[in-house]
Amino acid sequence: MERSANERLNREGFAAWNSGDWDEALARLHPEIEWHIAFRLPDLPPDMTVARGHDQVRQVWDAFGSAWEELRVDIEEVLHDVGDTLVTRARFRGRGAGSGIEVDRTLFYVAEVRDDKLWRLRPFDSLGEARRAAGIDA
Repeated sequence: MERSANERLNREGFAAWNSGDWDEALARLHPEIEWHIAFRLPDLPPDMTVARGHDQVRQVWDAFGSAWEELRVDIEEVLHDVGDTLVTRARFRGRGAGSGIEVDRTLFYVAEVRDDKLWRLRPFDSLGEARRAAGIDA
């Protein structure tokens, strides 16, 4: 099955991020991106739950880089792709810097596209939460 332009954009953005090519990943983000933060990170202000714009997103990514020795987020499946909204199941895998603690966690992302760029990205712990946030009957 052929992937939609929005799915390709989302997958390519995560692939670029996973490879460490953050400039390429940022090129897929809308200048007014709203990146909702899935994990508390010590290098970020405690009240920062959403990164807005490329500069703040880069700050979050730098904090992730400091907190994790290894880190990947892979889109496993697109569960909903209608209009400018995607709901995906993603696998977050990493090993903490210093602690060596391994994390393997499934997250559900609601990705919204505006002007052919990822505009809002919100993580959820359950598919039901993601579907409700995307306006889909759970």
